[in-house]
Amino acid sequence: MHVNQIVGSRAPLHVTAVGKLMLGLAGEDEIENYARRTNLPAYTRNTLSSVNKLEDACMTDIRQGYSLDNEEAEIGVGCIGVLLFEKSGNVSAGLSISAPIERRKNEWIGELRKAGEEISRHLGYRPG
Repeated sequence: MHVNQIVGSRAPLHVTAVGKLMLGLAGEDEIENYARRTNLPAYTRNTLSSVNKLEDACMTDIRQGYSLDNEEAEIGVGCIGVLLFEKSGNVSAGLSISAPIERRKNEWIGELRKAGEEISRHLGYRPG
């Protein structure tokens, strides 16, 4: 399998690792508003199409500092995502890595988090 993601491409928030982090950061009210606006269309059998499941996942992801896409956007593809912050503490962007689900490694989480923290520091972000 070959995974080909285009830098800057767009996908619905609820089916991507970075999107779920952005929703989680916005909070439960915004997750509910997003769910009402979009009706949480399913892209695969793993898409989080229930507002309660989406809220739980997003809030857990924010607490742990990373998110996983477990074949939610495309069967066979898994993703790990983190947020990038700028000087004011606002989210500037997201950073993610996608791979065939059977080749995605949990060991990548720590490295991706470190890379996200380093990029955020270069953007002037100082936590705390």
